[in-house]
Formats: sequence, C-alpha cells, structure tokens
Amino acid sequence: MLFLNIIIISSSMTEVFKEPASRYLLIGPSLLAFFLFLWPVGHSDLSKREAREGVPVVHMDRGASLWVPRINDERVRTKPPLFYWAGLVASKVLGGVSEISLRLPSVFAGTATVFLTTLLGFRLFSPVTGCLAGLILATSWRYAYLASHARIDMLFAFFITLAFVGFWKMIKAEDDDKSRRTSLYVAVALGLAILTKGPLGIIFPLMAWFIYSWRVGQKDIPWLRLIIVPLGIVGAWLALAWTVGGEEFQSMIYQETVGRVAGSGSIQIHHKPFYYYVPQIFLGMTPWSLFLPVVLWSGFKKHRKDVQWLYPAMAWIALFVFLSLFSGKRGDYLLPLYPMAAIMIGHFFSESLSDSSSRFSVGQLLPVWLLSGLIGVIALVLFIPVLINIEPDIHLAFLNSRDRYMINLLLLHDLPSRRILAMATVIMLFFALGLLVALKERSFLKVWSFTVGWTIFVLLLAHGPVAKVISGYSSLKPFAERVKKKAPSRLAHMGEPREDLLYYLDRPVQEAHEAKDVENIIDNAEMLLLVRGSQSAPILEKYPHLRVILETKDMFRQYQLLGPVSVLAKP
Repeated sequence: MLFLNIIIISSSMTEVFKEPASRYLLIGPSLLAFFLFLWPVGHSDLSKREAREGVPVVHMDRGASLWVPRINDERVRTKPPLFYWAGLVASKVLGGVSEISLRLPSVFAGTATVFLTTLLGFRLFSPVTGCLAGLILATSWRYAYLASHARIDMLFAFFITLAFVGFWKMIKAEDDDKSRRTSLYVAVALGLAILTKGPLGIIFPLMAWFIYSWRVGQKDIPWLRLIIVPLGIVGAWLALAWTVGGEEFQSMIYQETVGRVAGSGSIQIHHKPFYYYVPQIFLGMTPWSLFLPVVLWSGFKKHRKDVQWLYPAMAWIALFVFLSLFSGKRGDYLLPLYPMAAIMIGHFFSESLSDSSSRFSVGQLLPVWLLSGLIGVIALVLFIPVLINIEPDIHLAFLNSRDRYMINLLLLHDLPSRRILAMATVIMLFFALGLLVALKERSFLKVWSFTVGWTIFVLLLAHGPVAKVISGYSSLKPFAERVKKKAPSRLAHMGEPREDLLYYLDRPVQEAHEAKDVENIIDNAEMLLLVRGSQSAPILEKYPHLRVILETKDMFRQYQLLGPVSVLAKP
C-alpha cells in the first residue's frame, strides 16, 4: 500500500518541493491530521461496527484463512479482505489484536488521504489551495471520526483518492511512456479499492473519469487497461477465496452483487429516501459544508470551462447523484467524495484570500452567520447547567426517552464542574464573536482561522474526554468481562450476537436460531445462554429452573446471561 503510494507520487515531489515554503504547505495538513486521528484511538472501546471489522482480524491472527474474512465458522464477512490484512499487519507489529492495532490502518489511511488531497490541490490550482483543502478534509467532522476508528471506509477512500491523483497525472503526462506507467499504477489502485470494499471501487472512478473526459474532450484514455488490471487483481483473490470459502462464500458473493442490486430481502439494505444524502453531506463535512452551496454556485458560474475545477466538481457530482439513485444508503458511503469537496472549498477560500479588496456576498456571509450562531447555541447549552440544575424529564421533554436517559446519566455522574463549563462557554463565545469580527473586517483569512481553530478544539474535546465518558456507558466490554468470569467454557447466544460482544467475549459462541436449538442448549448443564432483554421472559417462563445470572445496566441495550440456579450460587 505505502509502496504504491510512493511510486505514484514520487515523481511529483520534485516540482512541488522547488519552493521551501511549499514543503510546509504540503506536509503541514498531514502532520495535523495524524495528530487529530491518533488522539482518539485509545479513548474508547470498540463500537459494534468497529468490532464487526475486528472479529475477522482476530480469527486471521489465530490461523484462520486469510482469503475469506469470517465472523465465526458459520458466518462469512460480506467484505473483501484488504482492510483485515492491514489490521492483521498492525496487530503483528504491535504484538496482538487490540483497539489500537485495529484503528491504526484508518489513522494512516486518513493521514495519507489528507496528503493526497493536498497534493492534488497543489497540482490542480496552487500550494495555498492544496494546503487549505488538506486542512478542510482533516477537520471535517465525519472524516476525522472515520480516520480514527476501525472502519473499512477510510482505507477505501485512500485508494479512490490515490487513483484520482494518478489519473490527473496520467492525462497531464508529457510523454506516452510516463502516461502508460502511471495508468498501470492507477489500475492497481482501483484493484486495491475493490479489494477493500467491493465493485464501487472501480465503478465510481471510471464513471467520473468518463463524464469528465467527455465534458472536456479528453481523448486517449486507456480504458481497457483501467478495467482489465483491476478485475485481474480481484479475480485472483476470488479464485482463491471461492475454493477456500465453500458454499458460504459463494452465497455471500451472489447476495452482495446480484442480491444487493435486486434488493434481496436476505441481506441488510439501508433503505433511505432519494434526498437522504443532502443532510448527510452537511452533517459529515461540518463545519465546512456550510460553504458548499456557495462554492458550487460560484464555481459553476465562474469556472464551468476550467478543466482543473471541473475535475473535482464532476467527480463529486457523479458520485453524489449515482449513490442517490439507489434505495440503499448510508452516510459513510459519501466518504470518497470528501476530498473532492475539500479541494473545491479550498479553492474558493484561496481565491477569496487573494482578493482582499472583495466584499462579502450574501452567499458568503450566510455560512459564517450560521456557523457563528451554531457556536453561540453551543455556548448557551454549556452555560445553562452553570445557572440551573437540569431535570431531563422536564427541561428536555422534547427529546426521546433514550436521549433523556443518557443525558441524565451524564448529568448525574460526569457533569464537569461549573468552572470548567464556564471556561468552555467563554471559549465558544470567543470563536463565535471572532467570526462576527472577521465579517466586519471583511477578512476571509480570519474567517478561515477562527473556523479551523474552533473545529480543532471541538474535535479534541469530543474525541478525547467526551468519547471516554460515552464509552463507559455504551461499551459491552465490562459485561463481556463479567460473563467470562461467570460462565463456563461453553457459551451460546439466542440469534446472532452483536459483534462488539463477540469480540470482547473472545471465545466461540454457539448461535441458537430455532426453538430446537434452545432446547438442546438448555439441556446441556455446562452451557449458558446469552439473550437480549426482550427475549428472556418467554424462556424463563418455559424453563423455570433457569435464572438471570448477569445482566447489563443499560435500560436501552439489555443483555442477560441465563443459566441454572447452581451457576447463580457460584462466586
């Protein structure tokens, strides 16, 4: 992975590093990104979705097949293996599978993607645009989260961005030999993207490049090579995995390709309305997404014939529209277009900074007003507990019961002192008022500086102490540790267990899906049964000799361990 990255960008470094200042503009965003992404890795236990990627790494580390990621002996993970290989390498280096080893591939991939985004901004526009784009990407809310957690999406975004950097280098190459060599690197990057998350790794880039080439009249694109090489890479893996994985793998491949497109009911598809991605992009790229409407409007108005600007713009629009056409949607699917949006926003700020005499338009003023107002609201929320004692059931009745419950726990056990809350309020007001002063002085540089400063402050706070507190209430690790102490070596679960529970139990867990399976488990005195809270009542009624041995304290995610009275009596 790193070798491919070095190959494709090494020849670009000579020109980029001609000016000493350019070196700092290129490297600076990546250094900040690495710090921001490394900061949260040890502050929380694995979430359910992270553990979903961690369990196959555990199996690989213990000798299971490298070609077919598995949740257990019966369940095959529905994703290709490259992320799990990366997690396995990190775990071997660090001496074992852990939260940190599973998250490090995302940290490095996220940092490398920031670097590639900065480099592409350099090549398309200017060093300033590249630097701003890298900082925007590194401080986008959802991007920073995914770059610090054990999720496949960040490694996928890295290879997609690597391919886009290479494609631009390819079409701008001065001679045919260099273009052909670069096209091979681009094709390999596409193959690795497919090995990370599946067919979208080739469909999205080729679609975006085809639209861009048609729009600007770019010819002589080696389409055949860009298709055959990636498919050859994936074909080699499929041949091995097909042999090793058996019927479970073959069924999974069919469902994830034909079944997903056909909307099969046997796989999980997140059905959402067609407009679902509009709020998702605004939430995911907060706070920079507030500038996105004016960036797109002014960009198509001023640069619709500019081939450099059209390159990220066409890619962003192509993926956004393409994904919106499918009923199955998730906000994280948008991650590969974040670098393109960051470059467009960075170019917008770069133009504004270079024209100090320009006046703010209404489209430019509105995002800053909204951001200042948002920060002001946060300051008010922080200051209210300084003045009064919050009663969630009274003051927060507009929230759902789960949110009120969580807030009540935080207020009872983890509410900071009034002095700390007052200090946080002052800091928030400083940034909110600073943005308003920047508007008054018509300074885009100050708008930029206050926005970056506020975002870094919030990320460090949210991904540090706040994440640690929330993990204490949401993690299943403490319950799993109690189960391991109380339960014998054999353990069963009613239905499919949550992956985070499975990860922290760190032992084989038999799944019971039918009444006959439950009866066989109950008849085995050496086996205990894990159930969700809603499942326990009918089982306890049918089998009166069973008791609740352990249970979680979270009223909204109840888990219980059932067993005979003899087990309950054990210390």
